[in-house]
Amino acid sequence: METYSAVRTRRREITVLVTEDDTLDRKAFTRLLQQEPGLRLVGGAEAGADVVREALRLAPDVVLVDLERTEKALETVAALRRHCPCARSVILTTAGDVAQLRRAVAAGTSAFVMKTVSMRGLRDVLRRVMAGERVLDPDLSVRALLTERCPLTPRECEVLGVSRRSTTVAEIAATVSLSPGTVRNYLSRAITKTGARNRHEAAAAAARLGWI
Repeated sequence: METYSAVRTRRREITVLVTEDDTLDRKAFTRLLQQEPGLRLVGGAEAGADVVREALRLAPDVVLVDLERTEKALETVAALRRHCPCARSVILTTAGDVAQLRRAVAAGTSAFVMKTVSMRGLRDVLRRVMAGERVLDPDLSVRALLTERCPLTPRECEVLGVSRRSTTVAEIAATVSLSPGTVRNYLSRAITKTGARNRHEAAAAAARLGWI
């Protein structure tokens, strides 16, 4: 049986797997891709485990991930990076923000592109991605550069991010494998650095600025 890399290297076209939960939208996008020279659609998949499974089976060059319709789009990108490192993930969005852009880059996406891009523009993005470039929406990239630099340490970001999904310090501590006292110290420092009154305000501010 051929390896993932062997399947990819014998191709000349850029092969694409589309992630889209809406069947009608996926079919419409499929028709557009099939008309674009140099691109070849190899399949479509719904969000979650289906994407990784199909990527392993079909060995696409690129996986297009819909950020809006796929609730766990960033988790999908991270999973593809772990299990299918040769496949580039390209996120498509209608109204991305700086926070989403930063999280997408952290997850390992190769491109973050607005859905308003033309098919010719998308083909150019895919070719640049295949050449090893990271392609990010220019307006969001400028906004990210102008946004205040994160003063939080990686551990403070982690604890603060988990605090958005947990109601008690004990729950946070269990999730990040730290003692409750250590978690309180991280939260206290994060609250001070963000100028917030409590951990909820600190987490909201950090998320708004794209730090977590």
